[in-house]
Amino acid sequence: MGETLAVSFYKPKGEPKAVVEIVHGMAEHRKRYADFAKYLMNRGFAVYTYDLPGHGETAGDGTLGYFGEANGWTHLVNSAYEVAQTAKAEYPDKPFILLGHSMGSMIARCFMQTHDDMLDALVLSGAPCYQSAAPVGIGIGKALKKVKGAKGYSKVMDFLLTGTFAASIKNSRTPFDWISVNKENVDRYIADPLCGFPFTIQGYIDELQGVCDMHNVSKYHCTKPDLPVLFAAGEYDPCTGGTKGLADSADTLRAAGYSHIDARLFEGMRHEILNECDREKVFAAIAEWIETQL
Repeated sequence: MGETLAVSFYKPKGEPKAVVEIVHGMAEHRKRYADFAKYLMNRGFAVYTYDLPGHGETAGDGTLGYFGEANGWTHLVNSAYEVAQTAKAEYPDKPFILLGHSMGSMIARCFMQTHDDMLDALVLSGAPCYQSAAPVGIGIGKALKKVKGAKGYSKVMDFLLTGTFAASIKNSRTPFDWISVNKENVDRYIADPLCGFPFTIQGYIDELQGVCDMHNVSKYHCTKPDLPVLFAAGEYDPCTGGTKGLADSADTLRAAGYSHIDARLFEGMRHEILNECDREKVFAAIAEWIETQL
């Protein structure tokens, strides 16, 4: 689509020990990761965060939740590659770590399919598991698109993508309680006009294509079987599919040829482990895992 990606860069004092690129999740933006980025910076990492196409300041005055008339998912994955190239050019001799949260973890998995040679470690936070109904959802989306257009909206598609997550929380206070036990985080999310917006019909089709692509073992061209991968998730995150869903996500990567896969489950947390009340514990655990791999 030719837009300019909105990027934030966090530079530590002295030479960085490594470089981390953070890919945010669905319907949010890079500034929500500022505290985590600053934490990593203070531990000696250079950190790049950016707004995905159709999100935040990258979307600008454009349509939120829209990534193009065609090949939208590829466009999202290419954005991660664009930022990675920038980071590699700035620090060609430093280890490079990609961290993706939620939909960002889907983008990260698709990134590694053809670019794992660029990676020294991969962190997948709140990683959605494969949903066998995704191809059906794509079909529904295409039918709705014929009626409402690519930039149209559909409550049916809203529910198909996130409705079950909201329904999984008993006695919920808001429709977004599934993202976090931390009420302040949920309230900030709801109050933020750049969070929680619905995707366009085409945007949902693209995201569902990503669900299919990340699960397609044949798309992975594994050149680094020992690449360290960490799945980090909240104990009560409905998005990951629980222990069964996380195991399925890990098994997909193993089937693709990756053998160094770790997992860390954080007790009492939901989807946004980097924004929970006890988030410093998560910050430290991820940073220490990365440092161990280095």
